[in-house]
Amino acid sequence: MGGIVEAILIISLAVLCTIIPFGLGQKYGMLRLVSPMHLVAYFGFFGFLLKVMVYAVNPEFAFYSRFVTNPSGEQLGAIYLILFILLLCVGYRFGCKSYSKSDSVTAARLVAGGLTRRTGLFLTALLVTGLTIVVILRARGDSGLDQAVVASLNSAKQINVNDAGVGATLAGLKTFFVVPKFAFVLLLANAIVTGARFVMLQAGLLGILLVFIAILSGDRFELVELLIFALATHMILGGRLHGRMLLIGGASLAALAVTSAYMTQLRVADGAPMLRSLAQQIVGSTYFLDINVAIMVTDRVSADQMLLGQSYGWWSFGWVPRAFWFDKPAVDLGVMFKRDIMGVSTGGAFNVTGPGEAFINFRWAGIFVGFALGWLFRKGETVLLSSGPAMRHGAFFLYPMIFYPFVQAALQSSFSAYVVGAAAQLVLILAMIRIFVVRYAVWISPLTNDRSRLYVA
Repeated sequence: MGGIVEAILIISLAVLCTIIPFGLGQKYGMLRLVSPMHLVAYFGFFGFLLKVMVYAVNPEFAFYSRFVTNPSGEQLGAIYLILFILLLCVGYRFGCKSYSKSDSVTAARLVAGGLTRRTGLFLTALLVTGLTIVVILRARGDSGLDQAVVASLNSAKQINVNDAGVGATLAGLKTFFVVPKFAFVLLLANAIVTGARFVMLQAGLLGILLVFIAILSGDRFELVELLIFALATHMILGGRLHGRMLLIGGASLAALAVTSAYMTQLRVADGAPMLRSLAQQIVGSTYFLDINVAIMVTDRVSADQMLLGQSYGWWSFGWVPRAFWFDKPAVDLGVMFKRDIMGVSTGGAFNVTGPGEAFINFRWAGIFVGFALGWLFRKGETVLLSSGPAMRHGAFFLYPMIFYPFVQAALQSSFSAYVVGAAAQLVLILAMIRIFVVRYAVWISPLTNDRSRLYVA
């Protein structure tokens, strides 16, 4: 960073941008440790606080240093990111209203305990996973699955389809991986409520399968996703952290860290120790609620490059298969960010982040997108976790499956790219809820407000 005083100031503000959302999550969040504001705090820590601390000691690790030479660029980017996070917190607090946590937990446990056709669910997840892997390998032209193919899947996750940097990531096919993911959540929830060991074994086997899927997808965030699935499910059902849970959680974190380091080694193949390569990838990338992107967009985006909200509507043409529209523009704003704004003509994309997308659309007025996102985070959390939607629709299952990925995408990815993928996943998830989950309708007699009965919906 520029100087010692500036570095200390930015680090101090980054600490606040981690502590404030975490405090809001603790006080107002409907879930311990995994409310939207907890997630903002975690992403802020890894994307902002940790990175500026490392850059203060080792500036050469900074991703932005390859592109930004303006001596005040770091300060401008940090100011923008700080304002974005603070307004996000204000928006969340603005949307807070009272709720009954005990009613939400009771409703969720009732629905989770009524899971039906559990063996059929488990076998369906295995079948869909196997067929999806086979189709993906054939689409890539791979004849089998070995070490070289796994390395290729991690190092080249897209198939280029034109010279404009647009490629096919086979995201449509990978949508079907939501079936084993949701089956894992359903079986884990049922096992937590009923204590059925065989169901817990099935959930554990699907968890191992999801780690394998993450390796094939070359997406290390799917490992983070798996942890959030398990922790959010546990918390939604009223779970608490005790010694055994902490031991299991610590072992899971260690195992997934090693797996993530292995995936990094497959991608980078630089001969460095695996964990060191992983650490360098984290601090030297644009992952999480990233300071690098904030610095890059505040330095490069000019008034004539403003999209004025266009990128938030690109999902409208994202549904068209590339087989019918070969030259379809990229839905992910990261392609434009890399090619048109940063001037890098190689294929692929830079991770644009939520604050970065807001700045590309509205420049400094983009901080108010943070306020809107904070408000949406609270409203989404309330709608999905309240007792009524939980009992009638099993809506709480959508929190780890759809809402957490939305929060993640809003913080570190591209809005339209998320919408297109999430809509396809939602269709499969709702079909699985219809088949495997028993829902309930609450009936209150018109003659009295004191009695209610439950009916299977």
